[in-house]
Amino acid sequence: MTTRLRLLRAQRLLKVQEQMRGLAERDLAANRAQTARVEADRAAMLATLAGETMHGLFLDAAARRLRALATEASELGATSTRLSEILKARGLAEKRAERQADSLLKLRDHEREQHALLEQLDLMTARGARPLD
Repeated sequence: MTTRLRLLRAQRLLKVQEQMRGLAERDLAANRAQTARVEADRAAMLATLAGETMHGLFLDAAARRLRALATEASELGATSTRLSEILKARGLAEKRAERQADSLLKLRDHEREQHALLEQLDLMTARGARPLD
């Protein structure tokens, strides 16, 4: 496979890696927004409980809701940790693809320079092989 084709492949891979990192960032941002909503609900529920005296069914319902919110918050925290790790991995993969594309660009430039020098050398030897008049 030529360097040009390898470079094109590396550039396509880099674009895909950028898109994957972007998706991971979006997922993490959505998770953090959901966590903020759950925390706001929990704080509102606690404020309501602290400000009022609730009896019977209302107190039980509020306690169940608080437990559900705590469970949801812990699940979102675990998901956030996992998504952060995924985002880090995507970022590292993007950096690797970027370095690969850069090195292939340098290699292609070097090959073009070598080719130009060889052409000049061929021209010089062709002129040197001709008899002088």
